[in-house]
Amino acid sequence: MTGAVLAAPLAAQAIPHPEAPAPKTSKQVTVRLHELAKASEQLAEQLNQAQIDVVAAQRAAAEATRVAAAAQVRARVAQRQLATSLASQYKAASFSRTAALLASSSTDGYLQTIQSMNLLTQHQSVVALTAKKAISTSDAAAARAKAAADAAVAKRALITKRQADLAKQVAKYKALLATLTAAERAKYYNPVPQPSATVVARVMARAIAPAPAPVSRWTRTSQPSQQSQSSQPSQPSQPSQSSPASRGAGAAISAARAQLGKPYAWGGSGPNSFDCSGLTAWAWRAGGVGLPHNAAAQQGMGRSVSRGALQPGDLVFFGSPAYHVGLYIGDGMMIHAPTTGDVVKISSLSYMSDYSGATRVG
Repeated sequence: MTGAVLAAPLAAQAIPHPEAPAPKTSKQVTVRLHELAKASEQLAEQLNQAQIDVVAAQRAAAEATRVAAAAQVRARVAQRQLATSLASQYKAASFSRTAALLASSSTDGYLQTIQSMNLLTQHQSVVALTAKKAISTSDAAAARAKAAADAAVAKRALITKRQADLAKQVAKYKALLATLTAAERAKYYNPVPQPSATVVARVMARAIAPAPAPVSRWTRTSQPSQQSQSSQPSQPSQPSQSSPASRGAGAAISAARAQLGKPYAWGGSGPNSFDCSGLTAWAWRAGGVGLPHNAAAQQGMGRSVSRGALQPGDLVFFGSPAYHVGLYIGDGMMIHAPTTGDVVKISSLSYMSDYSGATRVG
């Protein structure tokens, strides 16, 4: 384990920051703001992954240290056994085979003495080998513990650098945002019309309603004729009218709804502020599912679902690798923590253009 373990993937995803000409019109400012917001969120999610990696490195270092300490104890025991064996061997060596023959009153007594001397020699060889292995194991374990600790320190230093990069990025973003009027900022934060309070209330009520009891397989249902089925035109894949969420998804949606209006903050995991993956992890914790604080990692959880099969509680992702995630609530809407300067809110999936998939985790 070395600092390069994390440096390599992060370097591969590094965000270029070319000095672009200063935007002059409000439209140019908005375009540049979208670029900075996306780059900042990508960097924030890299920081979240780096934090996960640091915790893993610290755990590895602690485990390696524990193994090293146990190996050192075994090595000391083996060394003491070797010293005792060598002392016994020294005493046995001073008692020669001739002396054993003269001191024995019978052939059987002589043979027993010689056999004891041979066994002592063999025992000394075994103890010496055991001690050698124990010392080698102890040295290797100590080296692994040091390497794991060094890796954790290196990753922590890399996080500090990434935090500085992100702070510069956010400062540029805020300075550019300040050049817009209040109306322009409102349009920037809500590029598509926000759903009305009535629509939101209806969608939320349906999303967290108890799921209906399953229909018995003996229930008779009317089926459309084959002719009527074939005469219906095919429809493009799009979110359908969602059925009520599962119990876990309903709890997750309720937890996310309680955070509406709280500010976005990179690295935020609640309860006062959130970033995108921090919000979904917080929400699904209430639903009984643990999620990592990273959008790309969350996309690897659960099972993938198509856009046309979305159900309340599904995680919806943007970018590849994912740099943004929201919690689907039904009717093409999600709860999410968008970007710096904004708040946790309900938006249409079309709020962002680079939708990249969805997963069902509960």
